Amino acid sequence: MNQEQDLEKFITKFGGMTEEYVFYGGEVRIRYDTDNHVYLLVLEDGSLEVVNGVTSVCHIIDKSIVLIPWAVKMMAQKIQAIIPSIDALQGLNYDSFIDAVNSAKSAHKEKLDEAGNIGHIAHAWIEEYIQAQIEKDEAKSWYLLKNFPSDPRANNACNAALEWMENHNVRWLFTERKVYSRNHKYAGTMDGLCQVDSCKDPLCCPNVFKDHVAIADWKTSNYLYPEYLMQTAAYQHSYEEETGEVVDDRWIIRLGKDDAKFEAWHLESDTYEDDWNAFLQALQLVRAFDKIENRLIDLKDIYRKGKKAKNKEEKEISLKLKCKTAHKYKGQRVPNCNGGNPCEYCLNKYNEVQAAKKPKEPKPRKQKLTQEDIIKNLMNLAKSA
Repeated sequence: MNQEQDLEKFITKFGGMTEEYVFYGGEVRIRYDTDNHVYLLVLEDGSLEVVNGVTSVCHIIDKSIVLIPWAVKMMAQKIQAIIPSIDALQGLNYDSFIDAVNSAKSAHKEKLDEAGNIGHIAHAWIEEYIQAQIEKDEAKSWYLLKNFPSDPRANNACNAALEWMENHNVRWLFTERKVYSRNHKYAGTMDGLCQVDSCKDPLCCPNVFKDHVAIADWKTSNYLYPEYLMQTAAYQHSYEEETGEVVDDRWIIRLGKDDAKFEAWHLESDTYEDDWNAFLQALQLVRAFDKIENRLIDLKDIYRKGKKAKNKEEKEISLKLKCKTAHKYKGQRVPNCNGGNPCEYCLNKYNEVQAAKKPKEPKPRKQKLTQEDIIKNLMNLAKSA
């Protein structure tokens, strides 16, 4: 079986992989596992090697200072929805109240799932619209504009994206483009690459510019987090490394799901170095942590195997003292437990039982009569006659 067949066999077995992505003029091939969001580098022998993903690297940044209070707030809101009034509270017994509290514990997960679904719907529509713009397919563009997502919050996010495009005279070059850094071995997917002009709002664009090549990254979250700067810097570095082209700046656009307005971070060229260095350090930390975690996994495996061997040894010693069937053994027959190596308990039991039995009296042995005895017996019989 050749390398390509080996690769296809792997893909068939584990599934969930998209088509292949090619970089550096065909010198690098990447496959993406859509189910697990994992990037896989195709090696020369056809095997696959997991490489770091940009988003996963940025997840190492701690957001608990924001997320924990938010999660508590979501829980409180759900409890208030379940128990809307003091009268409702007074009508509850203790068990019902505990049930309500336990039910509210998952409120933050439900909210995240809801937000994720809305974000996915909005991203999908925006991607399709941008692709129609790139292909100059006016009919499809008009169709999409007349058929916004039915979910009102996803609809608002799409309108916010269109407003940003219109305000900045955006001309799209790519959408959902995969990127890979051969020097640093990480991969990612940037939402879009485009040409952008400054808008008339000095708060958004304090400096006037035209035809800037920019990376655009859509966010439907309620906040703009600093790690987004690192994320877009990683996209910029990998794109420039592969193509040799220069990216002028980066845009992180938060799309309002409630008010259909956008909030944009315009990151000009002088911000790139700091953001890129922060990503590099996060990448190093992720890899250092992975090494530690893998070492701990190995240590745990050694400990587990050692404990298993010790338990086996202790079990064997225990069986030598008393086998599993010892409680049934009555000591009548020679013990044959433990595969013919009887345990001490059964041996002792056997000896005790055998010792307790009454010894059988030996039967008198019949003596063989001699010729002299036979003659004597005949003479005695004759006399008695």
